[in-house]
Parts: sequence; structure tokens; C-alpha cells
Amino acid sequence: MRILLINNFNYQNRLKGGVESYLHELIQYAEKNNSDYIFKWFGKDKIKTNWVEKIYHKTITQEIIREIESFQPDVIHCFSIGAPVTPHFMEFAKSKEIPIVFSFRDYYYICPKNYMLNDKNEVLHKHESALECILHHQPKRNILFDTLLYLKQSHHKSIIKKHIDYFLTPSENLTQFVSNHFKKEGKTLANPILIEQNQNSNSEGNYILFVGRLVPEKGILTLLKAFQNIFKQFPNEKLWIVGEGNQIEELQIFVENNELKNVSFLGNKSREELHEIYANSKFSVVPSEYLEAYGNVILESLAFGKTVITSDLVGIKEEIEQNKVGLTYSFKNQKALEEKMVELLSNSGLKSELENNIPNYLVKKTFAKHFSDLVNVYENLLSRNR
Repeated sequence: MRILLINNFNYQNRLKGGVESYLHELIQYAEKNNSDYIFKWFGKDKIKTNWVEKIYHKTITQEIIREIESFQPDVIHCFSIGAPVTPHFMEFAKSKEIPIVFSFRDYYYICPKNYMLNDKNEVLHKHESALECILHHQPKRNILFDTLLYLKQSHHKSIIKKHIDYFLTPSENLTQFVSNHFKKEGKTLANPILIEQNQNSNSEGNYILFVGRLVPEKGILTLLKAFQNIFKQFPNEKLWIVGEGNQIEELQIFVENNELKNVSFLGNKSREELHEIYANSKFSVVPSEYLEAYGNVILESLAFGKTVITSDLVGIKEEIEQNKVGLTYSFKNQKALEEKMVELLSNSGLKSELENNIPNYLVKKTFAKHFSDLVNVYENLLSRNR
């Protein structure tokens, strides 16, 4: 079976994006374990696009059509598309009777602002009004930009809704939203662990860890403010921050102004470097301040036997609580985050209990199981078309 994977960006961006890392691992796994499934990835380098190209990129659409004609896929599987890849190629694919699967990895095609928060910091449980979205949903830029963003998303959404045959999402909450908005058949297919498990890593650890993009919605400033108070109570504790982003200067200034000498900014790291960083950490903190569909960093930390503290906006919050592998707190609540950090730093029994629960939880998160579930979706779609 031949599967064409279509994504905004290509293999070269795998260190920066979770989707790109996943696609890389998917292709690698298929090549190593199953010659019956041949994957090909279409994606572009990071390129600037004007507003016309964001709405309809004719050149890239023609490239994808040529790729479809040459590769002759049995299934097309779309991931994060919108710009520079626009969904107009779908009409050609359907004319060739090629089934299309769409993986929704975030809330963009529900709310183009993607945070799923209004200007009162309330989580959205429905999304129906264009005016409400433009004027009152976070983040806000200006009326013109937010209006164009909404129109672009609505146009693309109508094309996707018309042409896809099946959808996948990584969390039940996102599945419910997509089902209600797109009226298509689909299901939740949880993200797998993308790195090799190592449950025998340094059990004590040397530092608290954050891994992710350095942008306001990731909540790093809240983490730093919490650590500022933690540092007073635990002066030997360290905080390592891995990643890059447009908030780096603001965060570094905060650290310098408050003389947080035990905070280190490490920049982006390769997969191999991350392995060592996770293995030698005490625990990870995921302080997201927008509604995340999943939270791959959580699985990566758990893969090394390290528990996590996450805000209640991550997609697997319920899984973390039910399986007792980490602690959660109310997003943007600095005091609550501090309390959870103190719990793990001062209560070794609690930390050990959470870590001991990790192996049983991760049994369900292997790439082998994920791959088997995924190709079953492909096979079922093809059997309907025969």
C-alpha cells in the first residue's frame, strides 16, 4: 500500500515541530518493520507567503497534483496544512477516487486563533460565532488580521469538510469538536512515544526541566515566577529550559533582573541530546496556557521514567490523573504550580509512587501499537472503495 503524507513542512523541520518529528519516525518505523506500507512525505521548507498564497497557493497545489500522479498513492493522509500548503489539491485527489485521511493535531480548524480561550481566560466549549471569535478569542492582533485569518480558515475548512473521508485526533476532547464541526467519521488515535524508552535512567536527577517552544502560550514566564519562589526555599535547585522561540529575550531579561542564577537556557537540542537531558532530570514541567490537543513532551519525559507537572489544558490531563503518573494544576495559577513543585521536591515517596506507575501506562503508547491501529484505518478505507 502506498500512502502519501501531506504536511506544511518537510523533514528538515523535524527538530522544531512535533508533527515533523512524528512523520519522520512513522516513515522510519515502516521501513524497518513493514515493507507492505510505503510512505512518501510531501512538505515544504519554511517559506514566506503573502495573503493570496495563504488562501490558495497555486504553485504548491500543482506540485502536489504532480506528486499524486507520479506516486499513485492508495491513500492520502494530511496533517498540518493551511500555509504554505493549501487544501485545494483534495479536489483532484477525489477525482481519482483516492481516500483522504486528515489528522487534526490542534484546534486551528475549530478556532483559527487556536488557543481555545476567550478574553476572560475561559476555555471554549463550543465555537459558533465568527464575530465572537474575531473580537473576543485569544490571541488578538488587530481586527483586519483576525478577520483575514478567520476567512482563510473558513475557506480551507469548507474544502476539507467536503473532501475528507476519515479523521484522526490525538485526544477525546478534540475528537468531539471535530466530529461536531465536520460531520465525518473518525476516531481518537493517541500519539505514540517518539523516543526509545529508558526506565533505568538517573533516578534522582539533577534539575527541573522544561522542553518546548519559547512562546507566551507555553507558560514559561509563569514557570519562572514559580521557580523564583521555589529557589528561595530550595536554593540548590536548577531549572533547565530547552527550546527556542520569540519570547527568549523577555525570559532571559526576567532571569537576569531577578538573579535566577540556577536557570539555564539550552536552545534547541537533537533527539540524542534530549535523551541525556531527560535521563538526568528530576521531573518535567509543562505549564501550557492554551488548550493543547495532546502534549508529546509529557510522553517523552515519562519514557525516561520521569514524572511530570502539567497545567490542566494539556490534552492528556485525564490520562495523567487516572493513571497517577503526574500532577496537574489550574493553568496560569502560579501559586498552584509552586505547590506541585514543592510536593515533588520535598516528598520523595510521592515522586517514587508516580514514577512506579509509568511503565504500565506506557504499555499502551508504543509505536508498534500506534502503527497497527493506523494501518487498520487505511485498510478499512480501501476495502470500502473496492
